Amino acid sequence: MKYFILKFIGVSLLLGSVISCVKDTDFDQFDQTLLTPVVDMNLVFWEVEAPSFNNTSGNLPPGTVRDTTEIRFLDDPDTQESVIRADFQFEFENTSNSSYDLIIDFVSLSGSVTYSFQTTVAAGAINAPWQQTILDEIMAPEVYNITQAGLIAISATAQGIPPDQGSLKMKSKARFYLEISGQ
Repeated sequence: MKYFILKFIGVSLLLGSVISCVKDTDFDQFDQTLLTPVVDMNLVFWEVEAPSFNNTSGNLPPGTVRDTTEIRFLDDPDTQESVIRADFQFEFENTSNSSYDLIIDFVSLSGSVTYSFQTTVAAGAINAPWQQTILDEIMAPEVYNITQAGLIAISATAQGIPPDQGSLKMKSKARFYLEISGQ
């Protein structure tokens, strides 16, 4: 008899806990769900040897180099609308004896600049490189301009006489913060 009572209590507790877990579940609450993923990605790696700044061919002013890279990771309209913040980290290393003015443009596929970032990188030396890290945080609603870009155009202009030794390196990372609702 004692075994029967313990068995009955055990089965009752098990059934009670299973029924209570299912009874309170409301699958319509999915519409109220808010996902907040964070996406990290490497963006652009760039290195220019100093003699490239002395190249006078092309349509750029002397002492200037320019590179354009396609960034097609935000093509989906739903993704574009979900981005609420973007952080860009730019790391520079200069081993030339010239300072540089840098312009990093985010450009739409139609050719218009949607966002621009400008900085100056100080002169360095081959045996003592100048290193600099910059963090650019872009919040809503300005971050929408970033999502409209399909290209990144990087221009570097040597201040003074273009160098003939050393290099200018840049690497960048991006972190996107998204909010995705269940609706």
